[in-house]
Amino acid sequence: MYQRNPMRHPNFLDTTSSLLSLFLFITILVTSQIPLGCTGQAHSSNFTCIESERQALLQFRDSLIDESNRLSSWIGEDCCSWDGISCNKVIGHVVKLDLCNSEQLGFEFYSHWYHCRSCLAGIRIPTFLGLLKDLRYLNLSNAGFVGEVPHHLGNLSHLRYLDIGVALRRIIQNKLTSNDLEWVARLSSLETLSLNSVDLSGAQDVFRAINMLPLLKALDLEGCGLTVPHLLHVNSTSLSSLDLSANQFINPTIPPWLRNLTGLQDLNLRFCYLGGEVHDTFEQMTSLVKLDLYGNRFDTSTLKCICNISSLTSLQMSENNLQGSIPSEIGQLRKLTRLYLFFNELNGTIPSSLWELTKLQTLEVDRNSLTGVLSEHHFVKLRELNSLYISYNFLSLHVSSSWVPPFQLRHITMDSIETGPQFPNWLRTQKEIEVLFMQNVSISDAIPSWFGVHFNYLKALDLSRNNLEGSLKSFATAVADVDKEAIKIESLYLSYNRFTGSIPEDLCRLKTLMVLDLSNNHLSGSIPLCLGNLRHLVALSLSDNNLCGQIPSSLGNLEELGTLHLSGNKFDGKLPSSMQNLIRLQILDLGENGIKDIIPVWIGERLSDLKFLRLESNNFRGGIPDKFCQLLHLQVLNLAHNNLSGFIPHCFNNFTMMVSREAASADLLMINYFELRLLNLKGGRELEYSKNLLSVKSIILSANNLVGEIPDEIMDLVGLQIFNLSKNHLNGRIPQKIGNLKQLETLDLSMNELNGEIPPSLSGLNSLSSLNLSYNKLSGPIPSGNQLQTLTDPSIYEGNIGLCGKPLNSCPADELPTENGRTHS
Repeated sequence: MYQRNPMRHPNFLDTTSSLLSLFLFITILVTSQIPLGCTGQAHSSNFTCIESERQALLQFRDSLIDESNRLSSWIGEDCCSWDGISCNKVIGHVVKLDLCNSEQLGFEFYSHWYHCRSCLAGIRIPTFLGLLKDLRYLNLSNAGFVGEVPHHLGNLSHLRYLDIGVALRRIIQNKLTSNDLEWVARLSSLETLSLNSVDLSGAQDVFRAINMLPLLKALDLEGCGLTVPHLLHVNSTSLSSLDLSANQFINPTIPPWLRNLTGLQDLNLRFCYLGGEVHDTFEQMTSLVKLDLYGNRFDTSTLKCICNISSLTSLQMSENNLQGSIPSEIGQLRKLTRLYLFFNELNGTIPSSLWELTKLQTLEVDRNSLTGVLSEHHFVKLRELNSLYISYNFLSLHVSSSWVPPFQLRHITMDSIETGPQFPNWLRTQKEIEVLFMQNVSISDAIPSWFGVHFNYLKALDLSRNNLEGSLKSFATAVADVDKEAIKIESLYLSYNRFTGSIPEDLCRLKTLMVLDLSNNHLSGSIPLCLGNLRHLVALSLSDNNLCGQIPSSLGNLEELGTLHLSGNKFDGKLPSSMQNLIRLQILDLGENGIKDIIPVWIGERLSDLKFLRLESNNFRGGIPDKFCQLLHLQVLNLAHNNLSGFIPHCFNNFTMMVSREAASADLLMINYFELRLLNLKGGRELEYSKNLLSVKSIILSANNLVGEIPDEIMDLVGLQIFNLSKNHLNGRIPQKIGNLKQLETLDLSMNELNGEIPPSLSGLNSLSSLNLSYNKLSGPIPSGNQLQTLTDPSIYEGNIGLCGKPLNSCPADELPTENGRTHS
């Protein structure tokens, strides 16, 4: 699993998921002879189905949202011939209902873009399922059903496998609840139970009901809103797999009853915020094969204890409180195939014992402070290694140009690891690479001619922030070679290099591209029209190059596009009207170009999902459309340095996100996955917002020809942090309610024609760190007290002849300000 985000870790999500595709499946299988998983077409039958069962199936079909028409064959009299249906060849009863959804998706980190068109969603789990008394296997996972889980399922006494959970929570929101698990206790034959993400917060005696299942082998209660008891009598001695992740434990230490589960092979306690002493709990779990403690508070002493579990094949202790060196005892885990220690505070060199783990397939130690030089001899015994994640440490990789590694890697992340200045020649020996991240690895070279020729499986490539030079033409030709059977590159990051020449049209042949980032290079010419053929693009950044001409209308074909960065180029002309088709856009950055146009009203009418809009430093003219007020989700508006005229719309208080003090949703438009740059003027300096982009709320309209008064309605935007109206022709008074903007950090109203006194409420802006009211017609005493006392630069107020008080000249006795900003009479 991998992803792009400011933290840049490929396993921020579930590391057990498939890397490049996710499978949503809804399967109902009957009888123990039916194999698990998707089974394709149902078996044909010579029997016409029983009418009552046909009617029940039709009623089920009609209640579903089936946008993909997977049930289009469910017509006619013989339901036994319908897709997904099998009947008993002797008695004619329906014995199998297979609604398996095998639609493939792209990377999981784009999942919030994905509308589940193959989900049979929006209804309750049908109660008639409880009538299928001989049912052995029932899988409704990831279906998107809602409401209370029907207690009728408790009638399925022969059921061995039950899954009504959601394993793909970033794609499908589970809205199932159960306030009483008494029905579960009646499933005496049950061996596997998954209630992943089913809301059980209101259920009583959850563990008592589960204790009634004598044959239970696998239990998944991830994210169920449970409060897990510290003391518990456990009858489930047959349990081999237990997932209690993302629940709350009464005591933040490992509960002692876990040591009684001596047959446990798979234990998942991720994101339970556990820590403290573990004593001998894990040492008694002699059958444990897979242990997942991701996102807890365990320290290195716990890791040492775990090293005594010789049966372990997979250990996940990322995002804990691991400090100091990786213990040498790690070498005792001779069967280990997967080791995850990323996002900790580990330092020192990697112990030699780790390089003795000959069965190791996955090594993830990125985002620590590990040191040392890695060379060929470290990898001699790691013949089975296929995933290597060492990014963001203080490591160097120095190998000879003739090195032939003993492994074939599929996933390589080496961001910020010194490997240059030459391009690593050993990569040409790796024929199975799917993911290659080498951002900021000190390469000063051209991309070699062999690069890409052998990478038939490449899905994601990041070579950004190096000193790569030359044309992209040969590289693009190699990776887009039409002779390759299945090139499916989904993300390509080449930003912050020194590439020259035009954007190669061969890139347009990468039909599966979802992210293309060529920003901050020296590319010239126009945008190829054929980029509009990349219909799967969700993020496109061509900013900070030397591109010119008009923005092609073909970009309007990119209807999945969510973020578009074209800033810092030489584009001119008008915005193509086809861009109004980009209705999924959340980020639009066209700043620093030469675009000559009025601001189109369709931005407000059609791009209703916009959260960030930056048109700064162009030649836009005319007024700010009132239609902008329809952008309810907008949280950054930057129209500075244009030729805009007219009044500021009074309806800006419709910007709901700016009214809220809360940060935007954490899955907001790939903010976590695509390094975004939005420039805002703050105290006269350009700042970069990337990591904090979710929380930025700003309005910047400076350096235009706006007139009239500052609308009082803007004072309703209590979440606003940056407010810059400088260098316009605004008049009237500063709104008295300016003190409502408690989150304001930057306020610049300079170089206007504002008059009257500075409102006393301004002194209540305790977050204010940058203020400029210079060159207006303000008069009276400057308010004192609170945060304003820290802003002592007199240039803040210069050019206002009528102002007095600190930090300017003292006021006359009859105009002295009090501490709250009011004057003495």
